[in-house]
Amino acid sequence: MSTADGLRVVTLAAQAEMALVRRDQVAGPLLAQAARAADGTPAGRLLREASAMVRGAPEREAVRQAALSLCRMALQDAHAQVLGAAS
Repeated sequence: MSTADGLRVVTLAAQAEMALVRRDQVAGPLLAQAARAADGTPAGRLLREASAMVRGAPEREAVRQAALSLCRMALQDAHAQVLGAAS
């Protein structure tokens, strides 16, 4: 993954994280978009799982919390990839 692609994943995952924190209804679509951008990476797997969880039961607090944790894990992984590519 190029640095530009990695930064795109970081940006999309951060937007999805904020949407989950705010309980915004766009969280699901943002997670799906971030998962597509991160396809083929460990972050992509985490984002796909979070997206599926939110799509299945977006109103449940436990689901939102779990999806938020997965999203944060994916964001950290994407950060690590970008920083690794930059060195």
